[in-house]
Amino acid sequence: MNDTHASALDRESGEAYFRDALGLLPISIVMLGERGQMLMVNPQTARLFGYECDELIGKPVELLVPALHVDSHVPVRAGLLASQASGDRTALHELSARRNNGTEFQVEIGLNAFHFNDDSVTLAFIIDRTERYELERNRRDLAHLTRVSTVGQLASSLAHELNQPLTAILSNVQAAQRFLAADPIDLAEVREILNDIVQDDYRASEVIRRIRAVVKKGDLEVVSLDLAGIIRDVVMLVRSDAIVRGTRVTLDIEDDLPPVSGDKVQLQQVMLNLLLNAFDAMNDVPPVDRVVSVTLRHESKNMVCIAISDRGHGLTADKLDKIFKPFFTSKPQGLGLGLSISRTIIGMHRGRLWAENNIDRGATFFVALPVGNAMEQDESRERP
Repeated sequence: MNDTHASALDRESGEAYFRDALGLLPISIVMLGERGQMLMVNPQTARLFGYECDELIGKPVELLVPALHVDSHVPVRAGLLASQASGDRTALHELSARRNNGTEFQVEIGLNAFHFNDDSVTLAFIIDRTERYELERNRRDLAHLTRVSTVGQLASSLAHELNQPLTAILSNVQAAQRFLAADPIDLAEVREILNDIVQDDYRASEVIRRIRAVVKKGDLEVVSLDLAGIIRDVVMLVRSDAIVRGTRVTLDIEDDLPPVSGDKVQLQQVMLNLLLNAFDAMNDVPPVDRVVSVTLRHESKNMVCIAISDRGHGLTADKLDKIFKPFFTSKPQGLGLGLSISRTIIGMHRGRLWAENNIDRGATFFVALPVGNAMEQDESRERP
């Protein structure tokens, strides 16, 4: 046997061994040539995308992942290859993939370039993230359902608050019509009436804006937030409900607090849930004692803390252990999800949510959140 023949046998044996090794791995792996054609696929890839292995050999990889174009000038592919060239061999990128039947699903892709039998090839590792995305979507839908349910508790008081400026607008329009029918027309009175209409319209718009802000549905949007402004907005949203219940809400907000990073709608949801829970805790308390105190101040150099205190009967020891568990509720029509979802939201913001009984009476719920962009920094450290 000459050296050339022996070398060819070694090469075939190496390729067979490599193919068998890829077939044993539990994730989808594709070997790509220099122009993006698929040179080798493992059985997991064929099953994931609904093909036979032989159907994929020689086809362009964008058949499976359309964003992975052969042209290196396309931003997605350029970004993927650049991350590998920079030495970040563990970088994963979220992209949309397409099965043989045309359905699309989310995957994470990692690329590793290397030499195989003197050829420059790239291994693409493809991880199906369908279940994770479904779980995340279900979590968002459940949080949205809880928000809508919570705002539903305010329906009567919000309708009353909205009805006041609308009634005033109607009365002012009728008065303006009478002034315009008079001879001579009192322009000063008409101007004053028009100004009142503008102010009442603004009041009605603010009520609607606050409702829409809380029930809005969307993806997590992490931005820099003024926590004091969020608290004031939610307190204004529940103002009418507090009046109906004979409850006073006091605010004590420390000056010059730094911003926090987070999702405005989700933090509003937490505040709304905690305030309404505080109102409920005082249903059996004489009206003169129905006071909810909301404070916001520094907890430490890198944390701010919200405290919502009521003057109800407090929490028994067993309730302190159970109140944050899903489906635990003491309300006849309660879903038992408000506090559980609130704690999940605060956890996603790298914060803490807990409750303590007050020394004298009632209970206090605390929310501690990191200041600045601590949430974004933590997320960047956790990315693979």
